[in-house]
Order: sequence, then structure tokens, then C-alpha cells
Amino acid sequence: MAIRLAPLFSVERLRPRYWAAWMSLLSLRLLAMLPYGALLPLGRLIGLALYYASPGRREIARINLRLCFPDKPDAERERLLRENFASLGMAVCETAMAFFWSDRRLAPLAHIDGLEHLQTALARGKGVVLLTCHMTHLEVSGHLLALHQTISLMYRLHKNPLMDQAIRDSRAARAHDTVERSDVRAMIRELKRGHAVWYAPDQNYGGTTQVVFVPFFGCPR
Repeated sequence: MAIRLAPLFSVERLRPRYWAAWMSLLSLRLLAMLPYGALLPLGRLIGLALYYASPGRREIARINLRLCFPDKPDAERERLLRENFASLGMAVCETAMAFFWSDRRLAPLAHIDGLEHLQTALARGKGVVLLTCHMTHLEVSGHLLALHQTISLMYRLHKNPLMDQAIRDSRAARAHDTVERSDVRAMIRELKRGHAVWYAPDQNYGGTTQVVFVPFFGCPR
């Protein structure tokens, strides 16, 4: 099913509240023009910049690493912290690739192991839930998987309508359907139709009684 959304540009979206989103999309478009060999090293540099520019996030990650790996030396946890920010920076470049690279350009960069298990499950005529973590490579992984298997995607509404539509446009161009994460009925409909639904449910669902927080690395919420 082709999903058609309203045009990304409108006069309304020239207002200041959208300027940061437009700049982000322009930056991603410029990054996508670079060769692959330059993108990942550049991504690590972006991650290094984020490491120094985000002291609050850096401290949260440092505390989490200390809670999860209390036996590791401080130097090792600091290395993991820097690698985490490097991954975040590379995710920026990978998102640019997912949004703006053609299938032909992206396809040779990855091979999917175990795809036959998904296809075997779908061949039984029932839907399949692809339950994964919400990792930094989510966007590019979704693009790559959609090259080989039709999927539907669960998504979370972005606070900025422009960025929300840009993300949905990118995903809808390759997915069978996109389903807002709170629309459980739509998800069930997709499964009943025999589709694969990708769900990465690791965001905070607090504020409602319909959630259960489980220990992470032995640490409670």
C-alpha cells in the first residue's frame, strides 16, 4: 500500500518554530552527498562534538555505565562512554543515508543473515512481530531490511510536525504501512493481514498504568 502524506513544504512551515528542523534536514541532505568512506569517520567527529557539547547527557550516560558495569575500571567505562557518543555521531550520518540514498547505492553495504527465518514464518500466513531494541542504526537498518522484505513500522510522533513528517515520509517510501505506537488496533490489523511489523519499544512509557518497567543490567528503574 502506498502511503501519501501532505507536501513537506508549506508557507506555514516557514515560521521560526520550524527553522531548526529545516536546518537539520538540510544538514542531513548535505551529508548524504558525501561518499561512504568519508561518512563514518565524520560521524565519529560529530559524536566527539556531541560528547563535549552535551554535558548533561554525558553525565547521564556516565552514571548509567557505572550502574550497569560497577566492576569495570573507570578508564574502561570512560572508553565505552566515548564509543557511545561516537555511535550517536555515526547514527547522524547513517540517518542521512537512510533518508536520501537510493536503494541501489545503499544495498551493497550490508548483508542480512537469517532473513530466511522471517520469510519462513511469514509463509505460514500469519503476521510476525520484529521486536528489537531502539538502536542508533535503526533508520538505516529499516531501509536495508525493506530492500528484501515488505514490513510495517511502528513509530513515535515527533514533537516537531515538520521533522515528524520527514521521518514518516522516509519510512513510508519503503514500508507497507506506518503505525503510531499507541494504535494497537492498527498493529493487530497488520498482523492479521500476514505482515511483518517492526516494533522497537524501548522508550519511556511512563505516566500510564499500562506499562511495566523491568530491571536493566540488574538495575531497577
